Amino acid sequence: MRVALINTNRYLEPPVIPLGIEYLAHYLDREGHEIKVIDLTFDESPEETLREELDKFDPHLAGFSIRNTDTCLYPDSVFLLDEAASLIAGCRNACNAKLVIGGSALHVGIEEVADYIDCDCAVSGPGEKALPMLLELLDSRRDLPKFFNGWLTGLDADEVPARGRWVDYSPYLKRRGVAGFETQLGCLGNCSFCLEAGLPLSHRDPEAVVAELQNLQELGCRDLHLCDCEFNQDIEFCKVLLNRIIAAGLDIEWSPYMKAVPYDAQLFHLIAESGVKTITLCVDSHSLSEGEYEMRSVAGFIKEAKANGIKLAVDVLLGFPDDELEELRRIIDFFKRERPNTVGIHPWLRLYKHTRVGRNIMAKPPDKGRIEGDDPDFLQPVFYNWVDDDTCESLIDGDPLFRIEGKERLSNYERLK
Repeated sequence: MRVALINTNRYLEPPVIPLGIEYLAHYLDREGHEIKVIDLTFDESPEETLREELDKFDPHLAGFSIRNTDTCLYPDSVFLLDEAASLIAGCRNACNAKLVIGGSALHVGIEEVADYIDCDCAVSGPGEKALPMLLELLDSRRDLPKFFNGWLTGLDADEVPARGRWVDYSPYLKRRGVAGFETQLGCLGNCSFCLEAGLPLSHRDPEAVVAELQNLQELGCRDLHLCDCEFNQDIEFCKVLLNRIIAAGLDIEWSPYMKAVPYDAQLFHLIAESGVKTITLCVDSHSLSEGEYEMRSVAGFIKEAKANGIKLAVDVLLGFPDDELEELRRIIDFFKRERPNTVGIHPWLRLYKHTRVGRNIMAKPPDKGRIEGDDPDFLQPVFYNWVDDDTCESLIDGDPLFRIEGKERLSNYERLK
């Protein structure tokens, strides 16, 4: 069957190579379907281009990748769903294809996003095996389900997706973009604010990951970004993978997101030897107060990064309703002492309908602070804050180590380059 895969992510700070679409295209091509990737990221007339491409290709199914509902940073948050909805509406007018949406934006709420977008089917989680199953339904003239749980079908752990075949990397690489890859799906964490907390964890085969990295290296992509939620979910898996990367002798540099625990000295040694030059560490005041990890673990993480010559950016989310000012002061003073390379402070909490902190604040609005935004589905950005800019500036006290996020469109890890 003919399948059009459309990249709706047109946010350019920085532009993101559509990894999910590349993986989907590979799996669909493997199953014998005819694929057309329509990448609208840099297109000056996306609706016109989409209409022309659909008219020529006449797909049976059009799959739309939606990466984010918004940019999640206050005050300069950009809402992205309206443009995606407009593109999908244009597709419905241009052809008779069934319209399927997927992507990480659906973590916000699959029913809410599907209602906002007006699609025929919404897939949560990995679509690599889900989409071929939907095409089987279409081919047998059966109806598509409104919602499909891709976590139940997963993907083939030993599959090596073709890279650079379906998407032209060159415009991305010219504008701060980097190629990404995955080693695992899901997250074992229980962070109260996070949409990915508790998603089923599954690992790719290390040999398949290495083969994909070799393909990327052959394409000239040496600067890579890991697209896992956080790399160190299972450090034994990480060590096996890292040893495979080292044994392959790859000439690459890559950057992961990581959490404060678990880790050990051997893990950091292998990370550095495998080509990691920068890490972004995620820390939040609520997990600290709940005992998910301790500041001494964060101090050890910073020490290991320095010992192995790895630059470290730290994202710090703080200002939860139960936080006290002195507690936040202790966190800031801790980083002043430990001195990672850069620290981004996030004092505005992006609230979501289906996260623990979002549910709690909706059920009982806090006595202190304020809520910005009033969308009951929390698709349009809704933020909570009680730590204003003056308080943040007072805590930082002019230390150039820190940045208050949301005031510039630059990711924390980019400051390490």
